[in-house]
Amino acid sequence: MEILNEIGRSVLAFIFVLGVMIFVHELGHYLMAKFLGIRVDVFSLGFGPRILGFRRGDTDYRISILPLGGYVKMAGENYEEELSGSPEEFLSRPKLHRFAVAVAGPVMNIALALVLTWAHFWSGVEVDAFVKQPAVIGKIQPGSAAEKAGLKLEDQIVAVDREKTPTWSEAQLAVAKKPNQTVDLTIVRNGQTIHQKATISVNKELGLGTIGAYPAIPYVVEGVERGSPAAKAGLKSGDRIMQVSTKDKTAGDAYDIPPLIAASQGKALRFKVQRDGQVFEKDIAPVQIDGQVRIGISLYRPTQIEKFGFFQSMDQAVRHNYQVTLLTFEILGRILTGRASLKTMSGPIEIARFSGLAAKEGAFALLKLMALISLQLGIFNLLPIPILDGGVIALLAIEGVMRRDLSMRVKERIFQIGFIFLIVLMGIIIINDISKHIPNM
Repeated sequence: MEILNEIGRSVLAFIFVLGVMIFVHELGHYLMAKFLGIRVDVFSLGFGPRILGFRRGDTDYRISILPLGGYVKMAGENYEEELSGSPEEFLSRPKLHRFAVAVAGPVMNIALALVLTWAHFWSGVEVDAFVKQPAVIGKIQPGSAAEKAGLKLEDQIVAVDREKTPTWSEAQLAVAKKPNQTVDLTIVRNGQTIHQKATISVNKELGLGTIGAYPAIPYVVEGVERGSPAAKAGLKSGDRIMQVSTKDKTAGDAYDIPPLIAASQGKALRFKVQRDGQVFEKDIAPVQIDGQVRIGISLYRPTQIEKFGFFQSMDQAVRHNYQVTLLTFEILGRILTGRASLKTMSGPIEIARFSGLAAKEGAFALLKLMALISLQLGIFNLLPIPILDGGVIALLAIEGVMRRDLSMRVKERIFQIGFIFLIVLMGIIIINDISKHIPNM
């Protein structure tokens, strides 16, 4: 039942997120076309046969059966149509007007990303306390890039390829931008500054760089569920679980303890607990709670609320989206030059999964995800790929430089190639999505 609930939440969140993104994008095209006096015949959310809708004026507003996209059909926009030269026809309008209509959709998505991010900063952003703290290593994942590079606990990462990283936030961003690259890490160890070479690995799920080094996060109890194994063992809020052990395994932090509990299969584990400076031990047998093997506690997560003023929030929003845009193009550049795999890209299945997870966390998490997806959608649609808005813009630019229009035959061939490219690309991305959930694929 829990799995069905997860799937249902993911599907509903996906429909909501994608629906808003598509609506905003197509609304940009629609409003610009209407402003310029170009006739809009159809405004559709989805592709394929019409399910429902209404007609107002010249436009049929509809919802179509296939939800993965949408379109605005304007008079005289297809190259095979016979044009009358009417100002209502898209292809009969000056190149500047066609450019404005094409760019309006991606611009609306980028604007939505800015608005959502601005609202997020203005209302107050809850962030993990460690992200604003110095990048002092408290955990190194076995077999990770950090371990192979010889990094040690208590090392502080102060720069990545000479890019200063005063906090964990900057350090994680600097590493995320360079998957599969060998970088120079500037480390402060015991008061001495040293340099270590590290080859950054790739987080398969996110497609971003990681070195497997994290801040120290203690395993502190925030709440205890009534009647749970933890309650029966006498655990209380504020207790710090210092160590959990079996006959052959030991875990001592918030990274390793949860997997050890989950893998216990209900067998009793030895818990070493610190309370008010005193240390004691308890044997606790985890049980199935809501479909998971747990002892029935919630953990204390050190966070802080960052609030910004009206104009400062906009400045933060612009900076944040600018950084994400740079990261996006950096990753695209690596894919095009063969330095990164197409597997770093995610498609509808992963978007649905992340939408479900964000919806579970709450409205703010979902809006934050929507801002990211909206920005990515705007950027993707500006790429010079035929059929996309960027392809239309690129074609207009080429014709502008040539000072003449390309023949209809050439344009048709270009868009046919673009259509095939998008179909192949979507197939690869969907396979990538599936492979992330199938071991060894």
